Amino acid sequence: MIRTIIIDDEPSAVNVLGLLLKKKCRDDVEVVATSNSPFEGKMLIEQYNPDLVFLDIEMPGMTGVDLVRSFNNPGFRVVFVTAYDDYAVEAFRLSAVNYLLKPVGPENVISTIEKIKTDMAKNENNIAAPLQQLEKILNQHSSDNISRIGIAMADKIIFLPVGEILYCEAQGGYTNIYLQDGNKILSSKSLGDFENQLGPQHFFRIHHSSLINMNRIKEFQRYDGGYVVMENGKNLEISQRKRKDFLQAISRYVV
Repeated sequence: MIRTIIIDDEPSAVNVLGLLLKKKCRDDVEVVATSNSPFEGKMLIEQYNPDLVFLDIEMPGMTGVDLVRSFNNPGFRVVFVTAYDDYAVEAFRLSAVNYLLKPVGPENVISTIEKIKTDMAKNENNIAAPLQQLEKILNQHSSDNISRIGIAMADKIIFLPVGEILYCEAQGGYTNIYLQDGNKILSSKSLGDFENQLGPQHFFRIHHSSLINMNRIKEFQRYDGGYVVMENGKNLEISQRKRKDFLQAISRYVV
């Protein structure tokens, strides 16, 4: 049996993939754990030592590539699951990594597991070189295309550099965007929409009502449950549920 872990920040994606594996690959695959957090997912990999990990490549706080890179010598095989655009899909093909496109279908799951079985029989698991090539292509694409974001307002759309955003705060079904120059923009989109768009770009949701730019944190205070001080002096609370993942996320910035 191929002992498998599924890691994806979308619960529905985890459920769908888990169900497909159970229905279509029950004789070959055992799902030993699932997670919606890349940080918890890393601990699950260390705990269960799986043969295979299905891994969403784009998650808040840590990308799938970053997660694999955090292991010095990964002993598990990886299948990246992605909803990326056509350019990035070509990057997957060029780098020769295993991948599935969302929405995931049964035929693709079956063919992927058959390929994994073949690789395991041949004892093939050279992830380092393909991962390096994938990272190089995606980083090039990222630097060319994600420097700006369009903010939807009631009467217009404002385009601005992502780096100018300090943090976003929920206001009902709307979102306040706080900028480096001191201005504030009210968007008609929800905070969840901004998390999906900005999460892979060093933004982290520290609270159900707050999404922060990790590059714009001035201080992290451990007292009173923990809060961050942003560059504009604003104190933002870190929820107890998010504290552990946040501490792991900022560890990459701390010396």
